[in-house]
Amino acid sequence: MGDPEARASVQAWAQERPPGVPVTLRLAGLPAPTSRPGGDVQLLEVERHLQEARRHYINAEFAECLQEVGDEGVLPRTLSQGHREVVARWLLWQVACQVGLRREEAALQVASELGVLGLELPADIGVLPPEVGRVLVTGAEQGAARGRTTLRITSDASPARISLDGRRGVCTAPCSLEVLEGRHVVRVDAEGRQFAVQVISAKGPELAVAFTTLPASPELAAGQWATHYGESSANLDSAGSLRLLSTALRAPRLVLLNAEAEREGYRLRGALAIHGRAAARTERQGEVTTLHGTAEGVLRDLLIQGQVVEPAPALYQRRDFWIAVGVAAVIAGATTTALLWRQPVRTEVGF
Repeated sequence: MGDPEARASVQAWAQERPPGVPVTLRLAGLPAPTSRPGGDVQLLEVERHLQEARRHYINAEFAECLQEVGDEGVLPRTLSQGHREVVARWLLWQVACQVGLRREEAALQVASELGVLGLELPADIGVLPPEVGRVLVTGAEQGAARGRTTLRITSDASPARISLDGRRGVCTAPCSLEVLEGRHVVRVDAEGRQFAVQVISAKGPELAVAFTTLPASPELAAGQWATHYGESSANLDSAGSLRLLSTALRAPRLVLLNAEAEREGYRLRGALAIHGRAAARTERQGEVTTLHGTAEGVLRDLLIQGQVVEPAPALYQRRDFWIAVGVAAVIAGATTTALLWRQPVRTEVGF
């Protein structure tokens, strides 16, 4: 990441597979934001059922109308995605179909969920007869008058953001929420984990809600990273960003380099993550002409700090050093002996 010119230079250096680096490098591109067509398809399918229910109601085909909006799984699924207005319309047409079938008690029970979930009356109510509106309002008021239950929410992932009935980020687990008695949809989202949803029936003074989440797939981790970190360079080397990148790029050992342009060169900041956990950080300054050497120096610092490779031993710890010292000592000793040695004086006396 970082300055485009420096980024291109560092990428070229990495692709050259520098021979002095004691590891094999693989250059990876950062994840890009991706759309989720699956959610759009589901929403379009719900909209199709609503339109069909309206058509059957206009034709007084109330049984067929109820069949179109009778899928019980739609409400928690759509509510967990935050589409509160769509859920309100779904409940409205359930009430309208029940009233058409002269099932007022069942219609009141459905309408009470509007009050329990705190949903606004949808605009579709304006095209329905007054008796449908009366039942809808009465049922919603009955739901809003129910007793309250305190939810004690915990999660195995931390931090975990809690959504309640389509309202995102109402608290961070562990936390407590007060709700009306009845059916509610609770969702937990955490970085590096798959989201989890529970449909709970609140009753009594307290209810414990515990979540167990699964690890995120590389594709999901890539989407989370692009959403939370991809649009800003402020927290690129944070613990959360490194954890998601390691999963998204399938990189047990990941180095993230960030190049910042300065007046007389660049500042390279590096972070090393091992199995998603930050293991080392460092930074160096370098000129444009020495950027490759600066990048290699940053990488070596990270590998040594993270104990991926052994640091070079000190001079006095090297075997070659002591061999050289020994040879030098022998040569010095021989030279000294040669210089100081003198032929002994021999005296002979004869007669």
